[in-house]
Amino acid sequence: QGFRHGKQIKADKKMKPISDLPFGKTNVYCYHDDTLITSPSCNADDYGQLGWPLCTPEEQMAVQCFDEMWRVDVGFNMVERNGKMSCPVKVLKEGGEMKLKNMDVHVKWGGVHLLAGDDYETEYFEEGVHYESTGKYSKKKGFRARFIGNKMDYDCYFCDIYMGDHIMNPWPDKNHNCPTDYNDENGDMNDNMNNNMS
Repeated sequence: QGFRHGKQIKADKKMKPISDLPFGKTNVYCYHDDTLITSPSCNADDYGQLGWPLCTPEEQMAVQCFDEMWRVDVGFNMVERNGKMSCPVKVLKEGGEMKLKNMDVHVKWGGVHLLAGDDYETEYFEEGVHYESTGKYSKKKGFRARFIGNKMDYDCYFCDIYMGDHIMNPWPDKNHNCPTDYNDENGDMNDNMNNNMS
């Protein structure tokens, strides 16, 4: 089974150029997700009578393959006894992990009120009132803070990741510590959490 996406990249110096190509193909395309151009669902035409392309080793290219164009994984952990919160983040773009330290990325902490049925309310916290930041972003633990508000005011907690004014995890999943039985009985909580943010 092949990859869903790919992009042309510069060949790494460690990649040895192929000096004598045994074949040369053009007009290559496939109707299905195949990785071999010899597949019946693929097309590839020979380079005329020569049988191989007239190109130098420096003209050879490489392709990086990947399944997902863009993915943001956000987690949430909280130590109940001291209120320490962590929000680990992993951002993948075109198969490679991005370095967040060079990006305008920040976290927003918040609390959730679980209401009757499948309803709930969320609110973002204010620094100095509800939480205190504890250190800068780290690749291992992500963003960190300590909750200093009244724990009785909220049923559970969450974190969202923003790049500038734009949220990076619009479909919340593991970015909260709400009870799993609540999520199972009310499955649309994860899908709609962002719509109820205030």
